[in-house]
Amino acid sequence: MRFRLFDFVNCHGKNEIKSWTKELQKKELAKLNAKLDLLALHGDDLLPDTLANTPTPGVLKLRVHGKVQLRPMLCRGPIDIFGEYTLLIGAFERGGEFDPSKADQIADERKLEINRDPTNRRCKHERVR
Repeated sequence: MRFRLFDFVNCHGKNEIKSWTKELQKKELAKLNAKLDLLALHGDDLLPDTLANTPTPGVLKLRVHGKVQLRPMLCRGPIDIFGEYTLLIGAFERGGEFDPSKADQIADERKLEINRDPTNRRCKHERVR
């Protein structure tokens, strides 16, 4: 089964995930894109700990290892929980702490925004190369 990927769009129409990924180094970006491809193909059936829970229920982190530990936060759905994932915030993990701090809570707030206005608060995932 193939899963659809979406990106969070803020109230000004800016794709927050695309903006975050544009700031990554080429090597980090390549690793992130590879993990997102696997997510789209396999969903939750990724290698153990690739897709992990956060302290906030319903918010997941995608683990992308490297010199910089990428931890984009996402959720299943939230519109079609069986066929899609939505990337909510780009984050890093340093010393066991999220950067930005409370990234999982911010992601949860964004998930609620999407539920209130799914048409305007998300778009199909835009791959950055």
